[in-house]
Amino acid sequence: MSKKSATIPFTVFSLRFLIASVFLAGMVTWAVLGTASVSISHLDIDEDPKATTLEARASSRDSRSAAPDRRLHEANLPPRIRQSLMAWREFVANNFAGDEACAECHAAEYAAHQRSGHSRTLTLMTKSILASELSEQGMHKDSRREQEFTFTATADTFLVRDEANAPGIAVPVTWLVGSGIHAQTPIAVDELTQKGVELRWSSFAGHVEVGLTPDHERFDEFVPGSIECFGRPLDASDIRACLGCHSTIAAPPSIPIMQSLVIANVGCERCHGPRKDHVDLAHHGFAEQAKPMLKYENAEAYMDACAACHRDENSVHPDAKAFELARFQPYGIKRSKCYLQSDGQLTCSTCHDPHDTVSHDRLRSIAQCVNCHDGAHDAGQEAAGIVKAICSHEPSGDCIECHMPAVEWAGEISFHDHWIRVQ
Repeated sequence: MSKKSATIPFTVFSLRFLIASVFLAGMVTWAVLGTASVSISHLDIDEDPKATTLEARASSRDSRSAAPDRRLHEANLPPRIRQSLMAWREFVANNFAGDEACAECHAAEYAAHQRSGHSRTLTLMTKSILASELSEQGMHKDSRREQEFTFTATADTFLVRDEANAPGIAVPVTWLVGSGIHAQTPIAVDELTQKGVELRWSSFAGHVEVGLTPDHERFDEFVPGSIECFGRPLDASDIRACLGCHSTIAAPPSIPIMQSLVIANVGCERCHGPRKDHVDLAHHGFAEQAKPMLKYENAEAYMDACAACHRDENSVHPDAKAFELARFQPYGIKRSKCYLQSDGQLTCSTCHDPHDTVSHDRLRSIAQCVNCHDGAHDAGQEAAGIVKAICSHEPSGDCIECHMPAVEWAGEISFHDHWIRVQ
């Protein structure tokens, strides 16, 4: 079979999208880290002389039982990077309290958050249920390639191999990305090269076996013996974008990508900012004296926070097709008359509890629509051009099905694009 290297277009991210991956590094930390800021991709890292890149790593005799160590060790880093690493860890330790600390006073919000996808959107592969299932399953046949992946799991490693096309290469999978509400996709991060791969197979809700990772039809052709055998190659910016939107905080670009620096999942302090001072003062009865670093003073600011990862017009690819845009709810809602004519009142939390899982109670969703579209007259709103119209087609019908139907994105996964309009 003729195989050639796939062309992999670089995804365009907005500055705000990148900021999401390092949010709250802020003025305090950048002042400290700036003196050590360098491009990690050009670091002179002292690697183990026996180690090679993912693309060319050969298995040793006992590689079936021993995992290749692709993690960075601080002792091998240049002094200035070790300095910035120490400063970053000190910043996180001194400013972030952790979700459990919030639970002491905000028990209801904490319980709601634990039900949400945000609370489980980034899992170490070795700690996942999927790793155990695939280890028992042993192998997976690619649905589009003449290819068979085999899986080996230990207490601290999950390895993927393709002996036919990439003999001697064992890829240690690092993270499982996604909450599992729709799907979960594994990624491998090679800390030594600051590169990685998005694996070609994913776990889908309601399916026993893994299937093709969405959008990987583009990568059917690959170079044998390369990392392309396993999926879509990732550079450092790709990895930071993935981790940045699936974590509470990840290290800034002046610091290497390291598993130990990631606070996994979208926790309380992702949206409320670092709150250690708040927690410490709360224990003495002065919680209100620690003002939040992040303030949502209006609906637009609130939506901007969500759009940092869920994306709006500032961070979607200009050539994106309708089915691709369905995943990006802020993009859709900002095109809706409901938003444009709301006088700055409509935002994500108008319909969604920001702490809890997404409600699938259709009657509740319809009630949210009727709450505004009840036909009641309000002189102030009418003067501002806000019309609380009643649906002329089916006043007591299903608003969602008609005005914001689900759009198929990939396979059996569908999203409501949040572009509220007459279809």
